[in-house]
Amino acid sequence: MKDFFKKNKFIIFLFCFSFIIRFIYILIAKTPIVSDFKVMYDASLEIINGTSNYKGMSYFINWGYQMGHVLYQAFLLNICNSVLFLKIINCIITSFTVVLIYLICSMYSSSLCSKIVSFIYALFPFPLFLNSLLSNQQLPLLLILISLYLFLKNPYDYKKSILIGVILGISNILRSESIVIIFSLFLFSLFQIKKVPFKKIIICFSIIFIMYLAVFKSTSFAFKMSGISPNGLNNMNPYWKFVLGFNYETSGMYSSEDASIYSNDSLKSKNETINRIKDYKKIPIHFLKKSKILWFNSDLSWSIGYISDSNLYKVFNTINQCFIIVIIVLSLFSLKSILKFNPVYMLCFIILVVYFGVYLLIEVMPRYAYNLQVFEVILASFGLDNIFKYLKRNS
Repeated sequence: MKDFFKKNKFIIFLFCFSFIIRFIYILIAKTPIVSDFKVMYDASLEIINGTSNYKGMSYFINWGYQMGHVLYQAFLLNICNSVLFLKIINCIITSFTVVLIYLICSMYSSSLCSKIVSFIYALFPFPLFLNSLLSNQQLPLLLILISLYLFLKNPYDYKKSILIGVILGISNILRSESIVIIFSLFLFSLFQIKKVPFKKIIICFSIIFIMYLAVFKSTSFAFKMSGISPNGLNNMNPYWKFVLGFNYETSGMYSSEDASIYSNDSLKSKNETINRIKDYKKIPIHFLKKSKILWFNSDLSWSIGYISDSNLYKVFNTINQCFIIVIIVLSLFSLKSILKFNPVYMLCFIILVVYFGVYLLIEVMPRYAYNLQVFEVILASFGLDNIFKYLKRNS
């Protein structure tokens, strides 16, 4: 045990540091439960109280994929029926996320740079403040990072491929984003064909995909058959996000007007999406606006928007914006590493590109940058490494 602590003292310190500042924050913050988070929280309470009024809500009829997070919250609330308890779990999860960032970075980046960027992320206001929100983003992201760490630690291992597929399946139950990682792994594998036997790549990728699909589909079927969710984990209005994504007036952000017309009608959503795409002359500028929202906009309204002191909010928002700019600048310095086939860099770069491509098509919000920023931070460690190497050569 003593050797374990000695060997992993920085990782333990990093986790404790991250957890303490997050715990202090959630004790101070009085973030109200609003919007979708309120709907899902109330449904979780219904489940532990044995009621099921939520089943008649159009929200869960249309978007059954939200039930994974509802059940997860219900499980936690059954242990301790407290909102503070949910937030403490968030703090634990996101502290492990900080640790995973360090572990992934340190595979190919220097130890110093890995430590610096992991501390930057630990103090980054946006993900730090998000711990007070009952969001369905924290645990799925941690599971994605665990799966990537396992993959990068020993790529194309048959047994680990089973575990990776299961983890990505569980992540997708909680938030439907694992398909982005699956597709990124496929693209990454195309670059590995000359280094790894093609047969091995195909078998491992197939195992990951089949296990991911089996876990997600079997859980969806179980939810439906047990009566927990009217439509399992299925999305009954898949075009809805595209309707929002191609709303030129809102730059692809949420529209209450769209919601009143299209959110409960899949056919209307499909037809309107097609109509909006036909106006293709607007798309280039539209994509630029969406890119700015996703990459550069600082929005802490979900977590600290409730505070009455507007000046204090502006200060935090400015600090957050500074973090965003620093991370982006450092990640841009990492572009030099694209010339070398560094597995960690290449995989994270591909994931960012795929995520970005998806968000160009669907609804976008500054809050949705949560996953992207983690991969930016990992790239930033390589950017910082390149800066240090340049300074050393020219000193």
